[in-house]
Amino acid sequence: MNMHPKKRPLWQRVPIMGGLGGLWAYKALGLPTRVLPRDLKAVVRNWDHSMFAKIIGSGVNKAYIDQPCTFKMPKVIAPKASVAPEYQLSHDQLKQFYTNGFLGPFDAFTREQMQDFKQDLLAIENVPSETYGFATPRDRHFEMPRMWNYLKSPAITERVAQILGPDLLTWRSQIFYKGPKSPAIQWHQASTFMVEDYQDPAIFPKDRSEIFQLTVWIAVDDSTTENGALRFAERSHDRVRPIKFGGEEGFYNAAYSLEFKPEDYRCVEVPCRAGQFIIFTERCVHGSAANTTDRHRIAFNMRVIPTSIPVYTNKKHYRSVYNGGKYHLDKWGVCLLRGEDRYQLSRTVPPEKLDRGLPAPLKMAA
Repeated sequence: MNMHPKKRPLWQRVPIMGGLGGLWAYKALGLPTRVLPRDLKAVVRNWDHSMFAKIIGSGVNKAYIDQPCTFKMPKVIAPKASVAPEYQLSHDQLKQFYTNGFLGPFDAFTREQMQDFKQDLLAIENVPSETYGFATPRDRHFEMPRMWNYLKSPAITERVAQILGPDLLTWRSQIFYKGPKSPAIQWHQASTFMVEDYQDPAIFPKDRSEIFQLTVWIAVDDSTTENGALRFAERSHDRVRPIKFGGEEGFYNAAYSLEFKPEDYRCVEVPCRAGQFIIFTERCVHGSAANTTDRHRIAFNMRVIPTSIPVYTNKKHYRSVYNGGKYHLDKWGVCLLRGEDRYQLSRTVPPEKLDRGLPAPLKMAA
């Protein structure tokens, strides 16, 4: 089922509206989904009524970028884990995060460490992934012990734990090779990462109104105005927005524009020195300007969740509309960053396998 968010002619949109209308009625009537093909079953199960209403009502010109949700400010702002004094976030910093949707930069690594690591990252850019079998910037921590060790640095995990809680998993990492003269990455956001294929979410929080996932973005090179530092729209994590199909800037291989007016928000650029990192919720609208220099601007990130959240449940593969390709999950697994995984809800890669960089036999969820 082709769910690519592209502009389509009327003769294509009319039958799509009819088909989606039928699925919406099927969902509203509560009919059994087990008889449906996999793709149709996913839409009926995972789309809510507002998603059907948006895409059909717009004539297949608009859709929600992800599962709709609104942010609920916690009644009490306090750290969710006890940490060493050198990593403690102040009450003002926690309030700033919950108010604006991002926090940082913080120091984690030296410039020398990152410049040496940069050579490792450039060396694997076009090398097939041992996890997926083709060249991809995703999840290289499975085969790069050095990256894994950076991701689990206490400078990072102890700060994240104060927002998400003491027991943490990472379910995805990505390297960002923003090459010389690379174009801007337009304003975008995500929630449960249904944005990957517009059928299935990747993660399954019980309450989407809470902060259930954080992204940690780590600068390998200095991140500046000239080479495309990250930009954030303060307080824009209040809700998930629709997209309009087609767009001038685009988002990797997808062509759409987010229904978002930067002039309505205080948009800030957050430069980072090599070795610094930023913490943010993917719901916070963010992007980056073009790299106008003749040099790379390399960074890497990870996505962190509490151990109580399942990932890719009962899935053998997932598809990525905007990055392209099918990612088989037989070698993928969540990785324990901090604390203990008492829930065992997802396939797991044992930490000792990551430390040694060996192919990791998976421990299946109970």
